[in-house]
Amino acid sequence: MATSFTNAIANAVGTTEQIVFTATDKSIVVGCSVTNILSTTVPITIKLRRGSQDTYVQRDKRVESGEPFELMKGNKLVLASGDKLIVSSKVDSSVDVVFSILQGVS
Repeated sequence: MATSFTNAIANAVGTTEQIVFTATDKSIVVGCSVTNILSTTVPITIKLRRGSQDTYVQRDKRVESGEPFELMKGNKLVLASGDKLIVSSKVDSSVDVVFSILQGVS
């Protein structure tokens, strides 16, 4: 498969964990922006799920009202085929999420 850039997007993520992206092949996360869409501070959590094992990428990060939070800040996250990126918040319908991903890397 050729490499390609894609965005994985989730709107109004809340207390129920949401799988935002599932890697179909080896991929690299090159960016992640989480924006609080409410008028109060909201704690967010981002996990990487590999099989049945969850690993926290960010846990209970407080995102201020109306502010974006840039997770990657120049870092990269490598995903194996089948890995899932999961986002949740402590408040219902509170954040929008965009992952920028390079798929099909070898």
